[in-house]
Amino acid sequence: MIKKYFKGEFSRNVLTLFTGTSMAQLIPIAISPILTRLYGPEEFGVFALYTAIVSILSVISTGRYELAIILPQKDSEAINISGLAFFLNISISLCLLVVFLIGEEQFKSIFGLDELGVWIYFLPFSIMLLGAYQIIYYWLNRRKMYKYMSTNKVTQQVWIGGSNLSLGYTTNGVGLIFGTIVGQLISLGIIIKKIAKLEKDIVKQVSKEEMIIQAKRYSNFPRYLTFAHTLNISSSNLSTILFTNFFSSVSVGYFSLTQRILRMPLTLIGSSISDVFRQKAVEEIIAKGNCKNIYIKTFCSLFFLASVPFVLLYIISPWLFSFIFGEEWRVAGDYARLMMPMLFFQFITSPLSSLFMIMEKQKLDLIWQIGLFVFTTTGLVIGYIIFNSIEISILLFSIAYSIMYIINGIMTFTFAIHGVSIEK
Repeated sequence: MIKKYFKGEFSRNVLTLFTGTSMAQLIPIAISPILTRLYGPEEFGVFALYTAIVSILSVISTGRYELAIILPQKDSEAINISGLAFFLNISISLCLLVVFLIGEEQFKSIFGLDELGVWIYFLPFSIMLLGAYQIIYYWLNRRKMYKYMSTNKVTQQVWIGGSNLSLGYTTNGVGLIFGTIVGQLISLGIIIKKIAKLEKDIVKQVSKEEMIIQAKRYSNFPRYLTFAHTLNISSSNLSTILFTNFFSSVSVGYFSLTQRILRMPLTLIGSSISDVFRQKAVEEIIAKGNCKNIYIKTFCSLFFLASVPFVLLYIISPWLFSFIFGEEWRVAGDYARLMMPMLFFQFITSPLSSLFMIMEKQKLDLIWQIGLFVFTTTGLVIGYIIFNSIEISILLFSIAYSIMYIINGIMTFTFAIHGVSIEK
């Protein structure tokens, strides 16, 4: 049954990315039993807090213009969108550095980030690295360079994992944070070098005038998606920041391991399908006016891939975490069970949510993101204020996310059926 959904070019492209992402996900998972013996829950908590802030602030660094790279029919227009996104990424990252240098204490005080310490000054650099990587990734997606996308994911995880291990006897999350920065920097340098060689003729077409034209043409992306996606990332990462303030960095450490082990591979696998779906959906819309066929095909593939593993993980999570990572980490397995419904619905709907961008439904996306932020944050706060329980907070967080993912799936299916013109 599943075989029927994986044929032709779509299947080959998914397989290429799936192979790379599978190898990439195996690296952090494979070394996690070692890391949990080198770093305690508190160190994982500091790293999770740092990563959460980088994820939230990186959304604004590119104005979300990288999401528009795949849309123009002409490469000359797409490369200028890339140039525009790079310019914004560097400029905004530098501005954030100035803000942190001037108002470090105020920033820490307002958001309760005292545990970050000196790492607050590294945030802009990590934000710039993440933004640059996203821009290049979408360019490779546009050019169907799936082998490069796949290989670079593996390269990044090799360097991150190696750095984490080599710095494993340091304290306060130094090895986890610094190792991640090193891995991102090296893998980014490698892929930039390859693109500069392969796409040198196209890169020469970047100009200030054309970047301004594209900035105006796709102005809805920063106008709506920056705020919308900031809410989206905040919805998933705010839990880390709130838990740090509500409970303790140890609890955040357990929670972050759950995210690291479960969410990372699910996101990587889902993104492999999403990357190919995004490109094929654009082609189908241009040819037929809708993308109903590729949508249904992708949804069925995701559903079949997810069903058995999620049921199995729900049953054995507590035992599995204690067996692999040590008895100290059984609590993380309990957290994983609470999050399982949310992760299931995320896996089968998130790869299809790129239709909001493809169909230029930024306003509807913004409304959905606002709803997601309100419901998930409310669940977290209720769990703390009324029950003073991190378990109930996580459960309410998971339920809120599940409901919103179901709504998201209904919306994108409607987009796929009715379709819309890519070029206006």
